[in-house]
Amino acid sequence: MDLDDLNTTELALVAQDVDGEAHRGQSREALLALIESGECADLKPRFVNKARLRIMQYVVDHWKQVEPLLSCPASSKEPRACFQCTDLQAIECAVTNLANIFPQRENAP
Repeated sequence: MDLDDLNTTELALVAQDVDGEAHRGQSREALLALIESGECADLKPRFVNKARLRIMQYVVDHWKQVEPLLSCPASSKEPRACFQCTDLQAIECAVTNLANIFPQRENAP
């Protein structure tokens, strides 16, 4: 992902993976420095980003079936395409397709 192509809001979302306190009110330079530093890399990954990756894995695995249905960035088939969507859009997609994106384990209680 080329950080220069992201707007301030998108940079803030990426920076939140490094520091949960990052916000779009910070300067572009501060957000870039935070992302590049990775100082707080031990923070837990955000669920929405896990959902984005799972959505794209499903899309790639089932490309022939889903290709004609897609009208979003996932239609590019790029593994990180869902990162172009807002958190709300990604969660809506994951919830709508919950059984496919997060299938239950066979041995679950």
